[in-house]
Amino acid sequence: MDNRLSTELAKFEAVFYGSEAPLVIFMGPDMIYEMLNDSYQAIYPGRELIGKSIFEVIPELAHSAFPAILKKVYDTGINYVSHEGLAHIKNKNGQIEERYFDTTFSRIDYGNGEMFRILANPKEVTDKVLSRKKLEQSLAELEAEKELREKFVSALTHDLRTPLTAINLCAGMLKTKSNDPEIVDKCVNRILNSSERADRMIHDLLDANRLKANQELPVSLEQHELEDILARTMQDLEGLYKKRFVVENSVGKISVHWDNMAIQRLIENLAINAIKYGSENTPVTISIKRDGDWLEVRVHNLGNPIAIEDQQLLFQPYKRSASAQASKQKGWGIGLSLVQGLARAHNGNVSLESDSNHGTTFTARLPIDARLGQDFT
Repeated sequence: MDNRLSTELAKFEAVFYGSEAPLVIFMGPDMIYEMLNDSYQAIYPGRELIGKSIFEVIPELAHSAFPAILKKVYDTGINYVSHEGLAHIKNKNGQIEERYFDTTFSRIDYGNGEMFRILANPKEVTDKVLSRKKLEQSLAELEAEKELREKFVSALTHDLRTPLTAINLCAGMLKTKSNDPEIVDKCVNRILNSSERADRMIHDLLDANRLKANQELPVSLEQHELEDILARTMQDLEGLYKKRFVVENSVGKISVHWDNMAIQRLIENLAINAIKYGSENTPVTISIKRDGDWLEVRVHNLGNPIAIEDQQLLFQPYKRSASAQASKQKGWGIGLSLVQGLARAHNGNVSLESDSNHGTTFTARLPIDARLGQDFT
């Protein structure tokens, strides 16, 4: 009988220790490691486990579901299967990793008053879980982008209808009132302004799509006078918003190598945003300062601050902050992404500071000579 028992035990140990699947046996209510194979030891490399409690040698499992599962199986004798159980496990470098396991827990009763054992067979499924989570995240992002694009197309259609309607009405008037010089002059100017507006919308949309595809915006870097760029920009802005702006140019006359139309778009976008979302009865300040070989274009407004969680979101194409969406102001969510893209096309960058005490300031930091390919600092 003893020989037969020894033979059966030897067979069990051969299967247990030779199994490629991780296997472990815990003894008693303290869950002392009694037996484990190499595949199980590989989950916890470098740790001495035999003869010690799992709660002692793997303390990072204390806040997981496993202690409660082990106790329940030990107390009730009912087998338990854990599906994709999360375990925070310290790796050999001392870093905590999130790992997932499908584990079967079974109670073993040897009889004769001996303490119960728990046999566990943890199968790691971390790669499968992370792949699925990544896929789920990608699907959620695609669905969100689809919804965002539908809203964008709706807004674009609405906004384009305004200049196109104006062009259509003026064309009709020219057809019937072509003998009235005053009407002809007004209609021609309105058609030109409306067509320019529609062209800017399409231009912005194309550039936003370039940024979405991680492409750099095309610019033509030539020598210009800073004062000329600023004067043309302010002429257009004041034509729309009258005397809402204060200009502080501490640099004076200086030649820059920029794309003048691109920088005009950059300043206009920042200034229009400041008008739309700043306090109604306070001025918007546009200031130019020099810092060595760099110029800083700052646009400041008072008003409600931009929440920290929204600040990075603002520079992503088609994204609007929660406060912007809640406001009555319409927008496509591409203005600030274009500002950042235009600055980077000049080897510069845009930063943002916003709080309730000082208001909101966007700073475009640009090299005086953007041809040099300097990195922004």
